[in-house]
Amino acid sequence: MSTTVVRSWTADDVERYAAAVGGTGMQPGFAIAVAQFGGPQFGLDADLTQVLHAEQSLTLSGELPMAGAVTVTRTDTDVFDKGSGSLVVREWHAEGDARFSTRASLFVRGAGGFGGPRGTTVRHPVPSRAPDVELAFRTSPDQADRYRLTGDDNPLHWDPAFARRGGYPRPILHGLATYGITARLLAESLSVVAVGGRFVHPVFPGDELQVSAWVEDGEVRFRTSVDRTTVIDDGRATPRS
Repeated sequence: MSTTVVRSWTADDVERYAAAVGGTGMQPGFAIAVAQFGGPQFGLDADLTQVLHAEQSLTLSGELPMAGAVTVTRTDTDVFDKGSGSLVVREWHAEGDARFSTRASLFVRGAGGFGGPRGTTVRHPVPSRAPDVELAFRTSPDQADRYRLTGDDNPLHWDPAFARRGGYPRPILHGLATYGITARLLAESLSVVAVGGRFVHPVFPGDELQVSAWVEDGEVRFRTSVDRTTVIDDGRATPRS
């Protein structure tokens, strides 16, 4: 099933997103905020307290202009049966003043066991040697509030009662905020244009993100952690050619 919408943005939107991921100017992850306006879970028929953002990737053909418009087509490509839940895979393709594609996987707890295909799992382990680059960013207590201004209004990130229903002691940071900060740090340090990774642990506003990166065979492998606990795993990125 596919849906198509037109999305536009201004320089104010660009700076609003940049502030949400701790930077200024055009950031790589801004393309996701354009394509997935409302969040990757937008329009999903599920109890959002049970939806986990599992994976995210982005491929850009070049930097977005500071203002523009694109036609975005979203397609739900697969629904896999993982037993304890279902994994919904969505893709967004944008054409217009910029061209890019992004992909997200959403795990819906308690929605498995329907007899569908399980799907395959591909891992991208980091090398065993010391990282080539180590980066860090301390999120602010209001980081989720800042990211909410980009259009992702999932109450899991701002409503304490809603977060508790999902099993968290307080609202968690958007996975896309963690992703966007990671992408910004990698872009600033290694000039990457395509970033993908798997979310494996929640992040709370105020946590410090540590990004470790390895450059091998023309690709960047990375891992994002908080207090030595991995929060983004299987990270891979492509440097600008």
